[in-house]
Amino acid sequence: MEIQLIRIDDRLIHGQVVVGWVKALGIQRLVVVNDAIAKNSMQKTLMEMAVPAGLKVNFFSVGDAVGACRQEGESARSLLLFSSPGDVLAFLNQGGVLSSVNVGGMHFGEGKRQVCKTVCVNEEDLEAFKALKGRGIELEIRAVPGDLREPLEKYLPELKG
Repeated sequence: MEIQLIRIDDRLIHGQVVVGWVKALGIQRLVVVNDAIAKNSMQKTLMEMAVPAGLKVNFFSVGDAVGACRQEGESARSLLLFSSPGDVLAFLNQGGVLSSVNVGGMHFGEGKRQVCKTVCVNEEDLEAFKALKGRGIELEIRAVPGDLREPLEKYLPELKG
């Protein structure tokens, strides 16, 4: 699998991804990495309806995504979509390879605080981001490809440690 971008976006497949990132990066395959969605045929069907014809989409649990990324012979330009930093950390801990994560959209919810226009975090998110940063992973914020690339630690000084 030729991974072009690893993105955290709690909406997973939506317009910014399909119109913005897919076109800008020449993506041929969307890979949703989420344990719950991988088991839910209704959720998968709903997401597939948002994908234009000709664009492949796969749904994997975190563990299965690690295996899929290791398979030889698959050369489609791919975008991996995660709904949380905890899932990205689990992917890394299970042997997934990554050096950079695009943080796109993490919406407000109970126990979360807004740190910038598009990102809200709770303590669990913050701990996962700290662990990723501690392992040398670049964390950058951009909603769409044309946005200014900013380091997440600009908004979360706790990551500068």
